[in-house]
Amino acid sequence: MSSLPIAVESGRRAALVMLVSVLLCYGLAAMGLMGWPAWIAFAGVLLGVLLALPAVRDLRTAPLLLVVIALVLIALGSPSDGWDPRSIWLFHAKRMYLEGSLYAQLDDYAPWSHNDYPALGPLMMAAAAGLAGHWNELLPKAAAPLLLLPALLLIAPSFRGRWSAALFALLLLRLGREMLGNGYMDALVAVYAVAAVATAMRWRTRGNQQSTSELVAFTLLLAVLSILKNEGGVLAALLAATVLIEGLLRERGLHWHILVATVLALLPLLAWKLTVAHAGVGNDLAGSDMAAQLLARLGRADEAMLIVKRLLLDTWVWLPLLALAVLWRPMLRAPAASAAVLAALAYAALLLLVYMATPHDLDWHLRTSVERVRMPVSLLLVFAVLVALEQRMAAGSARSG
Repeated sequence: MSSLPIAVESGRRAALVMLVSVLLCYGLAAMGLMGWPAWIAFAGVLLGVLLALPAVRDLRTAPLLLVVIALVLIALGSPSDGWDPRSIWLFHAKRMYLEGSLYAQLDDYAPWSHNDYPALGPLMMAAAAGLAGHWNELLPKAAAPLLLLPALLLIAPSFRGRWSAALFALLLLRLGREMLGNGYMDALVAVYAVAAVATAMRWRTRGNQQSTSELVAFTLLLAVLSILKNEGGVLAALLAATVLIEGLLRERGLHWHILVATVLALLPLLAWKLTVAHAGVGNDLAGSDMAAQLLARLGRADEAMLIVKRLLLDTWVWLPLLALAVLWRPMLRAPAASAAVLAALAYAALLLLVYMATPHDLDWHLRTSVERVRMPVSLLLVFAVLVALEQRMAAGSARSG
């Protein structure tokens, strides 16, 4: 048993190495050092995988690590046939690799590929191709599931038992399905959201030397989350606000460290948005009259009900909420669970507003995106249920003891 704290710390160090390497690679590419300097920084991600292997001795970490290894192997086995991976992320990655620039997409060629989207995911794919020395349709795609690892390593310590971690891994596979190994960014957004909540709440509740590393991890996780997708930036700010509000409600105090960490984490996103604006690249949602569209749909009950049905009346939303209604007392006693629930509900409300204001055909927009963008809501609720269950079992054990 004495090896378990060492295994947990090994996983934490490996996750920090991977996150720092990812952001270093991005920073070098942003400064124009797209070639070997960025590729070498990406090699630090692979070094982090090696450093993570001793963490398999912790049975909370083992199933999560094995899931990532399996997903990487699956990603290497077939090309992607999904629209987003093929026509956005891998397309941008190939342009970066061939043109040697993080900003290749900002000439707004092929505007249907959403050239305003953040470039971290495509950069990691381009870096994988750079290390290999050539572009193909398989190896770059494997960078996406590989990026799950640091976030999962930082989620694992929030569980008290191995079965909770194993169940979380299984539910992640169920929710993400082919999106986990097909080059999508949505599963990454969901997992990084959970990891950000987990690390922030551990920092708040631990008064030991590990608390500083948890705050650093939270900052790095938010930085990566914010430049994965446009909604990642919104979700990062929402998570930070949730953590601050939960702290105010529970402890009657403002955790200014979280506020400072959030400001620092969002600087790469701010730099990207300024660069996009300078290049004159637009966004289909932001460029429309969202306020007018929202007001128009408020008067159409059938469309509002369609959004609620497709977005919220899903098994992986109402079932965790039903479980949490039963577990409401242990949920309230577990800061990580309550913060995750608040974040999930706030993000669901925000998604509801976005769909109400969409300029696209509503049925088409829901059909092609809702399953993906709802994933952070479902995974945050699943995480909250597992933490609340552990809290209830721990309280029962204490009473019986």
